[in-house]
Amino acid sequence: MIMSRIILLIFLTYSFCQDDCQNGRYNSEFFDVDIEYEIQYGQNINQTIVGSQFTENLYMDIYSPRGDEYNERPIIFFLFGGSFVGGSKSSSDIVALCTKYAKRGYVAVAIDYRLSQHLLFFNANEENAYKAVLKAIHDLKAAIRYFNMNDELYDDYGIDVNRIYVGGYSAGAVTTINAAYLNEYEEIPSFLYDDYEQIGGFEGFSGNEGYNSNFHGIVNLSGAVGNKDWIIENDIPIVSMHGNQDDTVPYDDNLVTLFGLNIIVDGSYVIHQRMLELGNYSSLHTYVNQGHSPYTNMNFEAEFSSLFLYEIVCSSDFMLGDLNQDDKFDILDIIELVSLVISNQYNEAGDMNQDSILDIIDIVLLVNIVLEN
Repeated sequence: MIMSRIILLIFLTYSFCQDDCQNGRYNSEFFDVDIEYEIQYGQNINQTIVGSQFTENLYMDIYSPRGDEYNERPIIFFLFGGSFVGGSKSSSDIVALCTKYAKRGYVAVAIDYRLSQHLLFFNANEENAYKAVLKAIHDLKAAIRYFNMNDELYDDYGIDVNRIYVGGYSAGAVTTINAAYLNEYEEIPSFLYDDYEQIGGFEGFSGNEGYNSNFHGIVNLSGAVGNKDWIIENDIPIVSMHGNQDDTVPYDDNLVTLFGLNIIVDGSYVIHQRMLELGNYSSLHTYVNQGHSPYTNMNFEAEFSSLFLYEIVCSSDFMLGDLNQDDKFDILDIIELVSLVISNQYNEAGDMNQDSILDIIDIVLLVNIVLEN
């Protein structure tokens, strides 16, 4: 009986691990990198600096681990900084981050997003600042939807759509953080209500409609959220790096003053404290007595953030055998598995021997576990 329980425990522990999380993958750099440049992922209306409208095509560069035969890889998006008025996906920090993540086994994507020079240079106010952020959020979500669409129709990039992550520096970080935590209509500032539908709500009109835009973790370099109260229990994990003397994007709960704006936001320190108070997964590295850009070659930043993400990338969101997700093994799980086998349906939580088929062998293995408990 004791030996049987030990064997079952070993079996369960092994089954929970991702097959690809071996030999330092996702923690160490050991791949060369291939890059596909200027891949169009969407388009949307934008304004020139003088305010005239035009249709902007949206492009991305895709960094992949060369020669990697694994076909279910995590994917991470990185967004550049530039105060929503400048910058590009070819900025040196974004190139470095994408390269370092691809060397670790990720598919890494650098996207361009629409800038808002007219809104912020000539009519800077809180409403236009939020609109600038929402435009970037819409473009990010379109890029995520692009890969969900491609995975379903073509599978060109060998990604796992259940392991999607986003990150950025400065304005790029502001975009990713707010894309994660600004997700309820009641959270939207009232001055945006009239334009909410016209600008596309939370998802926007930048392309690939009908596909999922969810993501599962954030890499934040010098970013902030509009309001810490948007963060709730079990919210998206975040790893943050920020200088505590940042006078561009506040480290704590201070003002953004660019372009003459005076907008209170909650920076990385406040985000981290809020996450910990709620029992959420979060990590913060503070660059003491440093400003907005304390980064050099991104070696430390890639190491620090990838170690954090590893715990998400290489964990399972379910307990094998717990088909009704009540955190225990009992007759109800057996009934559910029998029903799936009879109806020829698949649920990974019931695939006890991990052969991608639900059959009598899985039922027997689950029955043994229930009896042992």
